Amino acid sequence: MIKSFELEKKVISGILQHQDVWGQVSNILTDEDFYFEDSKVNVTIFRMLKSALNNAESIDETILIYRVKQLGMTFPDSIDITDYIQNLTFMKVTADNFLSSVRELKKVSIRREGFNIAEKLQKYVKKADPSMPYNQLVDGMDKIYNDGVSAFEMGDEKLVNLADIAEEIVEDRGDNPPEEVGLMGPYQTLNKIYGSLVRAGNITCVAARAKVGKTSLLIDMLLKISYEHGVPILHFDNGEMSEEELVFRMVSGASGIPVHLLESGKWRHTAYRDWTAQEVVERVRNVWDKMKKIKILYHNVAGMSSDEMCSLLKRYYYSDVGRGNPLIFSFDYLKTDFGNLDKGAGWAFVGKTLHDFKQLISRELKFDGNPCVAMVTSVQTNRLGITNNRDSDSIVEDESVIGLSDNIIQFVSHLFLLRKKTIDERVTEGDHFGTHKLICLAARHLGEDAFGHLEPVEDIEGNNRNNFVNLEFSNFNVEDRGDLRDIVRNARGEDISVNEEAQDNGLPEGFD
Repeated sequence: MIKSFELEKKVISGILQHQDVWGQVSNILTDEDFYFEDSKVNVTIFRMLKSALNNAESIDETILIYRVKQLGMTFPDSIDITDYIQNLTFMKVTADNFLSSVRELKKVSIRREGFNIAEKLQKYVKKADPSMPYNQLVDGMDKIYNDGVSAFEMGDEKLVNLADIAEEIVEDRGDNPPEEVGLMGPYQTLNKIYGSLVRAGNITCVAARAKVGKTSLLIDMLLKISYEHGVPILHFDNGEMSEEELVFRMVSGASGIPVHLLESGKWRHTAYRDWTAQEVVERVRNVWDKMKKIKILYHNVAGMSSDEMCSLLKRYYYSDVGRGNPLIFSFDYLKTDFGNLDKGAGWAFVGKTLHDFKQLISRELKFDGNPCVAMVTSVQTNRLGITNNRDSDSIVEDESVIGLSDNIIQFVSHLFLLRKKTIDERVTEGDHFGTHKLICLAARHLGEDAFGHLEPVEDIEGNNRNNFVNLEFSNFNVEDRGDLRDIVRNARGEDISVNEEAQDNGLPEGFD
């Protein structure tokens, strides 16, 4: 068995001699770090020391010897506990050596636990019912592995006094300011007002009516983030789109060439807009090098339960991304499980799905105490969100358009409503302010321009209105066109700058 009796003794000796640094290792060391199949002497002494120090007691060898003897235990090899503990106090262990020894002992116990996990997996596989579905078999194996890994990764979690750590955290951030908090997306107005929409451990949700463009928006945003930051995307599709459909949309968005030319193969010999047939081919083929910098993995999860999807997400994260590395998880989209409507309410199913995903990305998929996975998803609005054949004054733009479950607002950090602009809005505002409106209904985090969300905007007629972001949708490419404040400034004749064209290099915004 993987063990080190001498290393255990050195750690115990270090605890006795350097009780002032116990706080640095108390949440790391556990009973399982001391091998007790052959002898319980070291783990017994450790438990006595841990009990005393966790209760803020000072303990020396005399008290320790007395307490161990009071247990009435006998140890193998006729160990004299008095001599054993006194010898521990004579060992030369500096504070630095003690901390190094703790780290080394932890490595030994992790290797031992890995060996034990492998044995448990062998027993589980051998005893598994041959008729068990393969996904259930894999889920069982995942549980054995991840439960074991989490056990020695997390250690004994302790309550933290936030007031005690406030100064250290804030001062350290001042000494080492990050370039950005979270990964910034391709839309500058959104970045300034709301900050990152893909913060690890958080969920961003876009609500819209069917066929308005919620999938197009999220895929466009995630592709450009993956391209810019090199972060992989895991996309779960809830039975809406095939791999091929998404591929054509991705290439259309990145090239500016419409999907019908790509799907039909006519992009090889057809002119489009002001581009010759040869220029169309060049625009498409310019995308291939860009795609080499993007990693987006697709999985159709239609019919899966939330437990099955969470298991699949964990398995992919640990096997393909790696513990501690960032990942953006895309789920398209939240909806009722029609195959199980007779087993419970649709709102409960949606609520459980979102709850399970939130717990997974915020509590389980962590490294050094910090979440590693961000989630983006979408949901269809109810009939209050219909905008067809309506003017701007008759449209509802609040939380009442969010159907299915109140848990959506509870668990997400950012909730946006996406809708097409009405005809009267396009005429009044001008085509250069885009085709769609993105309205934030709820925000847990804000960016440097927080007042862009918090403060109402006075329009040209003197009415106070909630701000919104303008977006231009064109061939599955999405571009930022400023916000309501830009519309008002433009109406007043002020100079503004909004993005009206693709970039000079021929690729849409976000793929420079």
